[in-house]
Amino acid sequence: MLTRPGPQSTAAAPAARASAPGRQALGLLAASIYPNVGDHPASTFVAELDESAIARVRRESLALRLRLRVPVTAELRYVADATATALVATLGDLASHEVTVVTRPIGNATAPAAALHPGGAAAAPIASEPDPFGLDPELRALALPAFRFMFERYWRIEVSGLDRLPAGRALVVANHAGAVPADAFMMATALELRGGRRLRVLYDKFVDALPFIGVFYRRLGGVTASLPNAERLLRRGELVGLFPEGIAGVEKRCAEGYRLRPFKTGAAWLSIRTDSPIVPVAIVGAAEAYPVVARLYRAGRLVGIPWIPVTPTFPLCGVAGALPLPSKWMMHFGAPIQPPPPDGRSESERIATLTARVRDAIAESLRVLLAKRSGIFL
Repeated sequence: MLTRPGPQSTAAAPAARASAPGRQALGLLAASIYPNVGDHPASTFVAELDESAIARVRRESLALRLRLRVPVTAELRYVADATATALVATLGDLASHEVTVVTRPIGNATAPAAALHPGGAAAAPIASEPDPFGLDPELRALALPAFRFMFERYWRIEVSGLDRLPAGRALVVANHAGAVPADAFMMATALELRGGRRLRVLYDKFVDALPFIGVFYRRLGGVTASLPNAERLLRRGELVGLFPEGIAGVEKRCAEGYRLRPFKTGAAWLSIRTDSPIVPVAIVGAAEAYPVVARLYRAGRLVGIPWIPVTPTFPLCGVAGALPLPSKWMMHFGAPIQPPPPDGRSESERIATLTARVRDAIAESLRVLLAKRSGIFL
């Protein structure tokens, strides 16, 4: 989906690491986590503000919410700083789990307390501007029940390895299959429902030209695929989802749905550029949900898309044929892969090595998942 630009100086990497959010402590964080009944905090701690502290806030908030089955508030005090605020803002998606994060930055006497919204941005004055890519937290929350139904009831998705997900920013990289990018929506749903995290999925540029669809993707949190967009998201401390097979992934016929196509190098370039880990994800089931048996390239170009898929039911069955099949899905999040440090090799060599590592990790996870499943619909 993303291909890196031409070779760049490796001197940029140390500078990026030095300025990247969440890689070093940003002063102290004082956190109070309490149920929205009674006046006494259930948990209070003071720690260096870094990714570990943010992960602790997330973990303890969700644990308290599940244990007491009542809404929870996490009140955070920290030194007012743009980088610190961006790191704290990654907790905004907890709102969809009935956890309200109230931020009280120190050092701005005129700033009232602000609650983080599900989109991860804080209410004014901490982040008075809307999401730069058009995320609509209310629409996202409204759509979540439908995605939950598809995730839990229709495709019955089994998720493993989410405990390995690093706190703070990361690239979530997966294989791609099926005529419709349902795997992107389900990967985001898995992270929101099972991990309490928001995923910003990158989508191909042609989607922006489609009536209604591009706007809908953006309002749900999707972002047009480009290296600058992805880098900006990572600098904001977000999880960025992408599919390095690109459009070639969903072009695969059903019989070859889990044979990985060549990976583009954009994910590795971003990882090295921003010192962000890559989480390799293997998804089984998407290829059978929308099985591609043929592709109509000329007809697709007439309507502004790369091709129109032919499935066993579409276009033969009309609109009804666009409904997905109830295949059984499995999704595995692998161990994070850290970008290689400068070691005398050229940037191109390091990017190629990292790309191969990620592809091999996904291929191995796919092999294990395919060996485990007892049938396409079971």
